[in-house]
Amino acid sequence: MVAACASVLIAGLVEGLSAGVAETVATVGFFAVLALPVLFVGGLVVRGLLTAWQPRTLIDRLVEEGGGAPRLVGWFALFALACGVLAVAMFCGTWMLADGNELHAMTVSFVAPVIAIACAVVLLAISRPAVAAIAHLARKLDQGRRRRGRSTLLRPRAIVLVGSITIALITAVAWFGFVKPRLGPFDTSIVYAPLLALVIAIAGHHPRFHRRLVGAITGGLALSTIAVALIVRITWPSLAIEIWGDRPLAGAAVDALYDIDEIRADISLAEFRPVGRPGAAHPDIVLVTIDSLRATQTPPYGGHAVMPALAGLGERGTVFDWAFAPSNVTRRSIPSMVIGYAPNRIRGRVVGWALRVDPRFVLLPERLAAGGYETAGFMCCAGFWGPEARTGLGRGLQHVEIEHDGKQLGEAARAWIDAREMTTPRRPLFVWVHVLEPHNWTHGGNAPNNRETREQLYNRALSQADAILADVIRPFARRAPEQAPIMIVTADHGEALGDHGQPFHSTDLYNSQLRVPFVIMGPGIPVARISETVSLTDLTPTIVELAGFQAPAKLDGRSLADVITGKRASHETGTAFAAMIKDRSNPGGISAFVKGKWKLIASETGGTELYDVHADPDERTNVAAQHPDLVHELGTLLEAKLSASRVSPFD
Repeated sequence: MVAACASVLIAGLVEGLSAGVAETVATVGFFAVLALPVLFVGGLVVRGLLTAWQPRTLIDRLVEEGGGAPRLVGWFALFALACGVLAVAMFCGTWMLADGNELHAMTVSFVAPVIAIACAVVLLAISRPAVAAIAHLARKLDQGRRRRGRSTLLRPRAIVLVGSITIALITAVAWFGFVKPRLGPFDTSIVYAPLLALVIAIAGHHPRFHRRLVGAITGGLALSTIAVALIVRITWPSLAIEIWGDRPLAGAAVDALYDIDEIRADISLAEFRPVGRPGAAHPDIVLVTIDSLRATQTPPYGGHAVMPALAGLGERGTVFDWAFAPSNVTRRSIPSMVIGYAPNRIRGRVVGWALRVDPRFVLLPERLAAGGYETAGFMCCAGFWGPEARTGLGRGLQHVEIEHDGKQLGEAARAWIDAREMTTPRRPLFVWVHVLEPHNWTHGGNAPNNRETREQLYNRALSQADAILADVIRPFARRAPEQAPIMIVTADHGEALGDHGQPFHSTDLYNSQLRVPFVIMGPGIPVARISETVSLTDLTPTIVELAGFQAPAKLDGRSLADVITGKRASHETGTAFAAMIKDRSNPGGISAFVKGKWKLIASETGGTELYDVHADPDERTNVAAQHPDLVHELGTLLEAKLSASRVSPFD
């Protein structure tokens, strides 16, 4: 118990570094709640096993005449060899399964144990002869030394010390030299505090550890921090939310003890109420986000996909010619779009394929609900918006329906809106529909090699998405034009379709994966095409202002309501920023900045590309060498965006 208390105190302090006193103490307390039972029970189990195995007695049996223990050398060497062989066998076996079976979980779950058992049986079979051979070699080397009148080097204590250090060094070399560089986006920093706790717990079991004095101190401190952590939830819920967002291990304890959404629900919507603009109307707003929708395949942008609903909106409303998604994956783009911060400033945790956003963020539906809007969401899929995923992306949506099948999703949205249209009086309405169909354009198969076939499959999926859009629009057809809702259609990212060697998305920041439709139609919105470069990070402040409120302060996005309503002219030097964020399936390290017609793409490895996206929308010709001044200018702007990620959005 003393060892466990000491380890959680020090490791918890390490995780809580750079925080204020209250947050640090609460962090240690939450970490202790999570780790203390594990370390205490683990310590009991290990000590029980050591008592049962009696390692000192076993080692004494291996000591030979002269005090040496060459067979102990053999067992240490065999242990290290067996671990390495087993690791390599499982690694190679998994890759074999991946090549032959596309890494199907059921196949791996059956075959992987067979590989492990077969390898273990072989290692067991060769263990005694291998140990004997290694011991024989060690014995011969040691005998030569002893014949020269020197003492043996094979004393048990020396073997255990040198063997442990050698195994630790081999493990470190393998980890940092081979494993870690190949883990790609996997973040390993989370393991440092647990490893520190484990090391301190092991040291705490040393006989020379002053248990009584240290026990009184560490036990009292650990219990005190736990008490503080438990009190924080009741008296200071916002601090518990802050720890959830900033401290991964202590945050895991908050998750285990409480429902973070319940803590968040304790904060009144009144705190998020937007400031109304005098005399402004509060029109109904319908937002449709279509997953993996590449602009150039759609009718408003010259594409050949059959999308009459989207084409009609574009013909009767405003079309942004150069709108860019914040990132190239849903879990990074959608939060940026409905929160209003740049993707590299969105905090949260990856859960499955989604991002569980930090509860301190205020989402677009929350702002509108606080402003008196009735809010509803019809979403695909449960992994992003289902209650079991707990991503927080549905906060503020008072009515939510989740359906994977797009046709049924559109019908559900139409039925709900139809029923609502029959009621009076009605509050202003905000409806958000997220459609997945284009994301699954290959229906789970590989992308065809032929470009024409790829486009046929993809365009078919776009037509299915358009049919859903038509279902959402249809209930409003009976309204007078001046009472029609503001309809907004856009996407979270595009799809490569073979451009730059990539069939899908989440691989680069070229236009094929970033340039998306942005079409708006409704009362007071003229028929226009806007050439200004814009970012979908601008979506939240834009919708809030179109809803009759002042755009929220301190967001990274800027409201486009004035250019949409024709109150100002389009700027030729509009900007957009996008980034690939390192996480479970995205290697990160690439970012882009667009200013007017110029787009800079930069990677952490030093690669720089510059494109005139108006003249070269497919980004075939890198003109960085011809325009060093532009590269410097855009590079400075890009670096400012990247540096902003070090500034907390909650300060």
